[in-house]
Amino acid sequence: MLSRRQRLVYFRISEEEFNDFRSKCEEEGARSISDLVRSAVKRLIADGGRRSHEQDVAVRVERLEKLIAEVSAQLQFLAAHNANQRFPTENVNGSWSVQSHTPEFTLDERPDTA
Repeated sequence: MLSRRQRLVYFRISEEEFNDFRSKCEEEGARSISDLVRSAVKRLIADGGRRSHEQDVAVRVERLEKLIAEVSAQLQFLAAHNANQRFPTENVNGSWSVQSHTPEFTLDERPDTA
């Protein structure tokens, strides 16, 4: 059921805007420019909450991307640091020797698992 409309809103538009509104009324099947504008403003108000949520999500994604970049940089530092470490290794004859550890891959190059 349509609620009784008691308030009136006026605003001025150019002739070009008026023609655009009238064309849009025909496209959308609106009974009048008033109906078109009313429904557009209602949509704008309703979408305001969604836009705010989308902005919150965008901020969170940006924070996550920064954290991922920081962790990646730290991992690359640790990988480079560990590449210079020397570790005891058991030889084939059972004796032990100290050898440099060289990683088989970097963080950017993963070994083939296929």
